[in-house]
Amino acid sequence: MERALEILELLADRTPELLGLSEIARTLAMNKASCHATLTLLADRNYLIRHADKTYSLGPGMLPIANSFLHDQNALPFARVEMTKLGRELNLDCVASSVVGSEIVILAHTPSPGSFGINMRVGSRFPLVPPIGTVFLAWASRDRVEHWLASVQVTPAKRARYLDALAVVRERGYSVAIGKAVGENPGGASDADDYLLFELRETQRLPVAHIAAPVFDPEGTVRLALTVVAFRDQLTSQEIPVVMKRLTAATTRVTRATWGVTPGTPDGAPIPVPGQRMDALDGSYANISGEENG
Repeated sequence: MERALEILELLADRTPELLGLSEIARTLAMNKASCHATLTLLADRNYLIRHADKTYSLGPGMLPIANSFLHDQNALPFARVEMTKLGRELNLDCVASSVVGSEIVILAHTPSPGSFGINMRVGSRFPLVPPIGTVFLAWASRDRVEHWLASVQVTPAKRARYLDALAVVRERGYSVAIGKAVGENPGGASDADDYLLFELRETQRLPVAHIAAPVFDPEGTVRLALTVVAFRDQLTSQEIPVVMKRLTAATTRVTRATWGVTPGTPDGAPIPVPGQRMDALDGSYANISGEENG
C-alpha cells in the first residue's frame, strides 16, 4: 500500500513527465520486480496509464477520488468565476487554496492572459507553519493559533511578530507577502511582512509575492483563500490597496453566494489597530512599547 502511494505521488509531482519502470524503481529505491507488480496493479485499476513506450502517467481512476474531495468544496465553482474575472482585470494569476489538516492545498489556478508560467500546480501542498498561512489563521480560535505557533520553534520576538501579522491581517481583511511567490519557493514569501506595510513610505516600491483574502463559511471560518500572484512589477504601498479592493470584493461575493458569514475577531476579541498585537492570546492588546490597551 505504501509503495503504491509513493508511486502515485511521484508521478503527480513529475507531471506531465512520463516515467518508466527503471526510473520509478530507481527514484523510490524499489526492487524492479516489486515495482513492476505494483505498477501493473495500479494500471489494471485505472489509477495509471501504461503507454506504448512502457512509460506511466496518472490515469482516470484518480478522478473519482479527486472529485469526491472537491465536491465538499462547494464554494469552489463560485470562486472559479471570480478568479477568471480577477485574472482578466488585474492581469494576475489567481489561486484558490484551503487548509487540509496541517497543510495548505492548492485547489484551483487560473492563469492571467499574460501569464509567464508560474509553477502553481493544483494539488500542491505546503506546510501550514509560521510565517505561512496568516490569511487562514487571522480569524481562527486561540487554540488553533497556538497550535500554529507551536509547529515551529520561535523566539519570543518572532512569536510577537507573528501575532502582529495576524492582528494586522484581521484588521484590514487581507494578507500581503513580500518576496518570492509561494509556488516558486514556499519559504521565500513571508506573511509576517504584513506589519511592515504600515511602516513604509508611501512611495517605496515593494516586491510583492502575493496578496490573499479569505472566503468564509456559514460559521465564520475561513474555508478558502483567493490569492493573486505573478506580479510583474514592484508595487508602492499606495498601489496595493487598489489590488486589495478588487480581490476582497471578489471574496465577499463568494462568501455571500455560499451563505458565508464574515466574522469580527476570534472569540469576540477587540479588533486591533496598527501598532498593536494580541498579547499571549488572551484577548488583550499591547502597544509595541508594551503598554496594555483595553
